[in-house]
Amino acid sequence: MNRWLKWGLIALVIVAVLGGAGAYVVLRVPAVQDALFDRMARALMLRDRSAILKDDALRAFVCGSSSPMPDPHRAKACIGVIAGGKIYIVDTGPQSYGNLAVWGVPIQNIGGVFFTHFHSDHIGDLGEFNMNSWALGRKAPLDVYGPPGVERVVAGFSEAYALDQTYRTAHHGAELMSPETWKMIAHPVVLQGEPTPARDRTAVAYDDGTLKVTAIEVNHAPVEPAYGYRFDYKGRSVVISGDTAPHEPLAKAAKDADVLFHEAQGQEMVRKLQAIANEAGNTRLTHILHDIQSYHSSPVDAAKIANEANVKLLVFYHFTPPIQNMVAEAMLTRGVPEVRPNGWLISHDGTLVELPIGSQEIKIGNLAH
Repeated sequence: MNRWLKWGLIALVIVAVLGGAGAYVVLRVPAVQDALFDRMARALMLRDRSAILKDDALRAFVCGSSSPMPDPHRAKACIGVIAGGKIYIVDTGPQSYGNLAVWGVPIQNIGGVFFTHFHSDHIGDLGEFNMNSWALGRKAPLDVYGPPGVERVVAGFSEAYALDQTYRTAHHGAELMSPETWKMIAHPVVLQGEPTPARDRTAVAYDDGTLKVTAIEVNHAPVEPAYGYRFDYKGRSVVISGDTAPHEPLAKAAKDADVLFHEAQGQEMVRKLQAIANEAGNTRLTHILHDIQSYHSSPVDAAKIANEANVKLLVFYHFTPPIQNMVAEAMLTRGVPEVRPNGWLISHDGTLVELPIGSQEIKIGNLAH
């Protein structure tokens, strides 16, 4: 049970037993407040989420499942992959670090950040990931991988947070908050060969002998290049599409993967929003809603790619427009069951997929619970 819900229920029990006025009096007693706070603080501070780092599975979780459109229940794009006791973050959309903090994910064990591209909804929390993993005990500078241009992004966030670093080091001391481990190191991932109309190049972005991360060129024009990523670890595999129009080379690169996390845009829903914006005379929004239809994929498009790739599980994320109820979910996924009757799900922030090593099993859970 969510810890805040648990203690909220305790407060409700007090209200039910004593009545509104009596409960108000009791909850105003400092000793009662102290006791309740102590219990909540212990539940928060003494929890142990280290089990997700165990080297018995390749794990992936959704730390942000929304698009740039505002959604009060979902952070912007972010997928976490856990392998070999390290957490690798694919995109750092705004609000995504806050999810990890609330869930108690041991982010000091971060192994690196991988950017699919540099739209704001994919990079906004880089500074927070760097600062907080450093404050919590990261042992080395943070490695940041991405398409050429990642150097500019890293330099920009480093400059924006530079004063913050000096304040924290001055306050807590260099031994605890070392300026050296605060740094980020940019690693441009360059695709091999000349660009082609097919956008079908790949490149190894990271390989430590056990975990291999492959960058996959996708179609998010005019963003050039934009990447998806494939994580291969001890016989299990996870692929993350990033932002892309329907893209056949992604199916080839994702061949026989266990899980494909793929973006999902309800094109008919977006067209309805476009028509309403036009009716309201909002020409700027009408133009934008028209344009975004060309460089994203519908859930049916993603299902076709998943089928062609022969992946076991398709997980939808990066939802446009926001889906906040069952009606919106049903609208978004119209046609998917006809294309892919089984082996897909709509993710939420916290959705966790576990792939035990030496097995074909796929376990579904939720870090937020």
